Amino acid sequence: MMSDEQREQSSLFGNDAPLIESRETLADINREMTERAALYPEIKDRPLMFGEGETNIKLALVGESPSPPDINSGHLFTGPSGDLLDRILAAINLTRESLYITNAIKMVCSGDEITPSVLSFFTPYLHRELAVVRPRIIIASGNTPTKALLNSKKGITQMRGEFHNYNGAQLMPMFNPAYLLRDPTKKREVWEDMKKVRDLYNSLKD
Repeated sequence: MMSDEQREQSSLFGNDAPLIESRETLADINREMTERAALYPEIKDRPLMFGEGETNIKLALVGESPSPPDINSGHLFTGPSGDLLDRILAAINLTRESLYITNAIKMVCSGDEITPSVLSFFTPYLHRELAVVRPRIIIASGNTPTKALLNSKKGITQMRGEFHNYNGAQLMPMFNPAYLLRDPTKKREVWEDMKKVRDLYNSLKD
């Protein structure tokens, strides 16, 4: 028989268990992450950026990592990719204030800097963060958050287009806005995915 601690860990980190209410706060998690990051060679001395928005909200968006414009502005998803995100949200009648926004990796880094060890450092904190936020729908924007949250080796192209269960929430993988700026031909797929998000969002009671 599982102990209370084991049951809690299963709920926080297992993809099939219902998401229980966390006893932590976001401030608790961010403080621990900051303290441990200072001891981690690949992360120490790098500024961290944490999630923005309300908890107990319908929708959360998880990106890959902050960008240099984010550091300069102090807010996530700024610059050209942030402008595109705003247009994507507006197309389904949502704004940033409608969702909680965070990243799988909390420091600015390029794709080749997201090593397995960096991902393994941040992923448990992402699970704990979402356990506090308790979204009912999650948009995983890019390969990194999709793999971190679903523990899948499949790429975003294979995973997008359908909802996946994440601890009782419905998770939709989506191409990252930064990727869409490089390959605008993928905007049609994003529009189809976001229509499904819109329909589910509108069906949920507050």
